[in-house]
Amino acid sequence: MRAHGAILSGRSVFIFGASLSLLLGCAPAMPSFAGGSTVPTGRTDLATGAAYRIPVGDLSPAAVSPGEPGAELDQALSFGAPGGATPLVFVRHGLGSRADLGVEATASSARAHLRGRLPLGTASLLFGIAPHVGVAHDDTSAVRLGGTIPLVLAIDLFSLYEAWIGARITVEHIRGDLGALPVSLTGLRTGGVIGLAVGFRRFHVMMELGVDHELWTGDLGDNAIDANGLVLTPAFAVRLRL
Repeated sequence: MRAHGAILSGRSVFIFGASLSLLLGCAPAMPSFAGGSTVPTGRTDLATGAAYRIPVGDLSPAAVSPGEPGAELDQALSFGAPGGATPLVFVRHGLGSRADLGVEATASSARAHLRGRLPLGTASLLFGIAPHVGVAHDDTSAVRLGGTIPLVLAIDLFSLYEAWIGARITVEHIRGDLGALPVSLTGLRTGGVIGLAVGFRRFHVMMELGVDHELWTGDLGDNAIDANGLVLTPAFAVRLRL
């Protein structure tokens, strides 16, 4: 029995959650949490969790003191492509049997996500576009802008288990100031994700691992920046479907 005056509709919850996500923002760690399919028509997913970004190779800043060789590169990478943990939240609303719209957020940025679905028997091919905007660092005026194009093969087994594996490409640009120096960085991220969700009907626990190669080029003052390496992004979330 529904108490219509006491329970928010799916659309109302989606608008509220999207507004909250925009206020909270999306950090460099951007898990996909594709799930086993798009959100059903008129239903809304609310989720919260955390992700941890682990840069390796040239993207992992060494302990270099200011003024030493390599200090400028380390400063730029710590500024534009840092590692570490971040909380996350996402909201998705089903637009039809084969599409959904969502907003995802972490500590300093927000990302919109429009997805479509192509049925492939018991599986689905998920595709879409996800532009994002945010700040590069909490105590600066720098802005990051970019977008991601994902392609994911997903499966939903009786609403108990969901699994997905796929690829993605992201382009991002960061511009602002690092101390007294202007900084401009452009990043290209290519890689893949694999994930699993386990639960019952409306409630699921989601786990995902992202592995991406990142290439960063740009300038920090008069110093040219050119670095690349791998980034690992383990993440988890709990999802409630309304």
